[in-house]
Amino acid sequence: MHERGGRFQKAVVLVLVVLVAIVFVFAIWPGGLPPQPQPPVDTEAPEAAAVAEERVRGAAVAGSWYPDDPEELAVMADGFLDLAEVAEGGEHCADLPEALVSPHAGYRFSGPVAGHAYGQVRGCHVRRVWVLAPTHKLRMRGAAVYPVDAFRTPLGDLPVDVATSARLAEQDGFAWLPGDDGGEHSLEMQLPLLQRALGSFELVPVLLGSVGPTEARRIADAIRPELGDGDLVVASTDFTHHGPNFRYQPFEDELPRRIGELDRGAWEHVAAPDVDALHGYLEETGATVCGRNPLKVLAALVGPEARGAELAYDTSGAITGQWRNSVSYLAGRIDGPAWSGAGPAWGGARFVDEESAAALHALAWRALLHHYEHGGRLDVDPATLPADAGRTLGAFVTLNKDGRLRGCIGEIAPQRAAWEAVAARAVDAATGDPRFPRVRRDELDELELEVSLLGPTREVADPSSIVVGRHGVVLGSWPKSATFLPQVGPEQGWDRATMLLHLARKAGLPADAVASARLAVYEAQVIHGDRPE
Repeated sequence: MHERGGRFQKAVVLVLVVLVAIVFVFAIWPGGLPPQPQPPVDTEAPEAAAVAEERVRGAAVAGSWYPDDPEELAVMADGFLDLAEVAEGGEHCADLPEALVSPHAGYRFSGPVAGHAYGQVRGCHVRRVWVLAPTHKLRMRGAAVYPVDAFRTPLGDLPVDVATSARLAEQDGFAWLPGDDGGEHSLEMQLPLLQRALGSFELVPVLLGSVGPTEARRIADAIRPELGDGDLVVASTDFTHHGPNFRYQPFEDELPRRIGELDRGAWEHVAAPDVDALHGYLEETGATVCGRNPLKVLAALVGPEARGAELAYDTSGAITGQWRNSVSYLAGRIDGPAWSGAGPAWGGARFVDEESAAALHALAWRALLHHYEHGGRLDVDPATLPADAGRTLGAFVTLNKDGRLRGCIGEIAPQRAAWEAVAARAVDAATGDPRFPRVRRDELDELELEVSLLGPTREVADPSSIVVGRHGVVLGSWPKSATFLPQVGPEQGWDRATMLLHLARKAGLPADAVASARLAVYEAQVIHGDRPE
């Protein structure tokens, strides 16, 4: 009896020890399981990756200037977009404008006019939108960029192109926005309509204070080299504010006609862009165009060869029948020579400095060549590398031959120094990608090598928040998961839906799994370079 009881007690103790061990494991490892050995292909589940802390500019006027209920807002915005006169079947996407002019009053007043503007790009592929918006509440000169990662609306978060904002902040005429924007509405009002028209895109938010023609040109000169294929510029403005509330009453009779003539006098110098003439007209007439500064920058930006077309026009006086105080709304598009600057970058995140990026690319080549010449792994002294090369980052190495993929292997979860990951994955990409035969030694001279450094992953609830070209995407959960690096979608010419279908196929999942599968995104710094001598 005592022996049997003793065995029972030992068994109970053993079970308790096991249970404590299990609880300990689940407590210290994300996802409840210890990290598994890195799989040989790019299917590492990102549970162990740190979640990025984002700085988000919240919606300031949702619930007052426009609905804060997502469904109500979506229906309203779609109704405005339906008013636009565009070609059927998306044919209008073959001839996208370089820029749009759109009002920013409450949707009750300006929504239908703004819908005519954004209908021009509805359903089209626009990678990045620059919104030039005036400040109503801050006294400032020049241009300011927002030190945030995203703008939030009831329809979801819009990622900000932080790298571009940082470059602009260093340019003459630009600065970081100090503190918040005071609940500024002029930029925010454009965003839900853009979200319904375009789906996902990157945002470059630029807030403008007072500028004269010289400053407008300086700001435009800083922006122009950044603009390329995939960019759309929006100037946010209402036109004349007439009446005692606005301390501007140049007319006492025939208000609809005379206000319209005043507004179109200003628009004329945007439609045939002339920043000096626009500035002079506004000074001479005193026209209370609240977005005068975005319009000046736009006129300087698009150049004299561009031409504008008015799309819609209305006034609050006509809407309400009350002309004592009236605000004007105009939508227009600007067409001209295509933007010829750099454009949005694929994998444009920055995790290491240029020196470290070059060193890591060279290290990948050295590790690969060492393996083929001597066998085994390259012995690396980290003290010989720049400090940033020791940052803990995920990393992929991609090998291409004659423009075609020859091997690609990496690790999504940041779990070791970048130099360690890059050196190891360079060899794995050549020798361990099961989709391709092992790279032969005589092929090495024909290879191009690309290093992608990965930041932390974060889960997304809705595919619409995925920006093709900015986000790498993980679909599914281990073992049925797969990833595409940010550059894959643009290189293949895929839109978001097509990319996700291919990603589901890569993960071995049915096409309809996209709607319910786990989705996570990350950003990458993509590094190219020549093979070292």
